Amino acid sequence: MKKLTLRTEDVLKAHNVLNAAKYGKLEDADKVRVWKIGRQMKPVADAFDDATKDAAEKMKPTEDFTERLQKAQEYEQKVRQADTDAQTLPMGAAEYDAFIKEFKQYNELVGKAVKEQADKEVTLEFEPLSEEAFGRLMASNEWTVEQALRVGELVCE
Repeated sequence: MKKLTLRTEDVLKAHNVLNAAKYGKLEDADKVRVWKIGRQMKPVADAFDDATKDAAEKMKPTEDFTERLQKAQEYEQKVRQADTDAQTLPMGAAEYDAFIKEFKQYNELVGKAVKEQADKEVTLEFEPLSEEAFGRLMASNEWTVEQALRVGELVCE
């Protein structure tokens, strides 16, 4: 058994990669190991996601924040597509800039609210994968180097 103490944020990042992983090239016993590792991470990831969603909802600066966010996203999409006709844009450039400033402050506030939980240490205990099995897991997925390192450091012997 491997016993690790990690920050919640690190477990969440590894869980997000592992949760979307394909197991196609793994031996059956290794598929079970990977699944069990993912099950160890799931409650930690779910609790953090719930806290983040709750904080994001409660910290909204105004009642119409979600609607303005949608308008800002539509504005960005139209600008990317070079559709800058003032008649079709959902908001003006000055309104967009003001919203982006407010949005950045909102994101910082949500980050501060969940920082303590993100930094909280949790302990996981599981049967690790061999390097050979991890190689097959990587071959089953199209991970970036960062994703492979994030998961590999955690799940390998």
